[in-house]
Amino acid sequence: MRSALSCTFFGGALALSSKDSRVTASRTPDFPWTFWPECFTNEKNEEPYCVFSHEGFASGRGIFILTQKEFAWAMLEKPAFTTPSVLDNINKFDNPPFEQHDFPGKGRGLVANKTLHRGDQIFASTPILISDTDSWSLDNAERLALLYRGVETLPPKSQSRFWALMGHFEDDPVDDRINTNNFDVTIDGISHSALFPEIAMLNHDCRPNAAYFWDEQMMTHYVHAIRDIQPGEEITITYIDNEKDRKTRMKRLQKSWGFKCSCSACTANPSLTAESDNRLYQITELARILDNWTPASKATPEVAELLISLYEQERLDASLATAYKYAAEVHSSFGKKWEAIKYARLSVELSMLDKGFRDGDVREMQKMATNPEMTWSWKKRVGSSGKGCGCGHAH
Repeated sequence: MRSALSCTFFGGALALSSKDSRVTASRTPDFPWTFWPECFTNEKNEEPYCVFSHEGFASGRGIFILTQKEFAWAMLEKPAFTTPSVLDNINKFDNPPFEQHDFPGKGRGLVANKTLHRGDQIFASTPILISDTDSWSLDNAERLALLYRGVETLPPKSQSRFWALMGHFEDDPVDDRINTNNFDVTIDGISHSALFPEIAMLNHDCRPNAAYFWDEQMMTHYVHAIRDIQPGEEITITYIDNEKDRKTRMKRLQKSWGFKCSCSACTANPSLTAESDNRLYQITELARILDNWTPASKATPEVAELLISLYEQERLDASLATAYKYAAEVHSSFGKKWEAIKYARLSVELSMLDKGFRDGDVREMQKMATNPEMTWSWKKRVGSSGKGCGCGHAH
């Protein structure tokens, strides 16, 4: 039974102390949260934004969620909440495959302490806080009051992990830590920011060796090696769309994270970075060709092979999932069964690591790897004469 949620507004001051909030929640029958939510609203929002805290989530790791009631209660329907045992193997950091290291000019990072092969799991973590990005419409003092209350309701260990995080913007201490370390996630179609203290220690590289994805049902963020990583090598992820050219990447990193990228792809000789940019522009053009399913399509298996080659040259290992998908589809469209299966299998492997176990591309490529003749693209580019484009059927 879902208990009704009423809110009291005090224009910046919270209505209850955290102690009284806990008592109120405990005395409310069937109330799912550990603390009674504090809420604020304004003329821009019909529904208030509240801080919802669940101290026992993920075997006592805890979580607080700053969102509206409808979305908070919807999250309670996820398996991560309804079946806590699904998280038994999540948040395991007793014997990690990495150790913390201080990098001059970069701060803290993580390095591998053993060989990690492509597909090896590095992290599987639940967030300690989730914040609806639309909550920024609140008065800033009220929004910060809710965030501070949320941090206060976390279990002591999670509070310590939060305060151990570093910021870049010299802003409010809570806001700075969140803005510097959060990840964008989507929950029930709504954009949220989520914070995972351990994963936040991974530094950025435009050509990373690890990939991550968010599993909404498990409320878990996964990080896997996307290529082999040697002991002593830093483990890195990308904070941005790393298929953009150098200028765009550096501008985005400076604006959103407050640092100038020093990865090898950004600091190479200008002649090399210019050539890299040209490859990235060609990748965009080739993808456009392979996406064309009209009779005028110029897509061929050779175009897909070139796309794969360019991704490999650019060391965009995670993005090979997409290149392999294009290759599987184009071979299928010309009736080349075994080539379609080959690339579908490769796409499934990398799509799982970069997009998630439940992603639509994973399911689509699994079908193709089993029986390409029964997929939508089979012989779509073979005309009645047995050659040329008989596309005509859009995906």
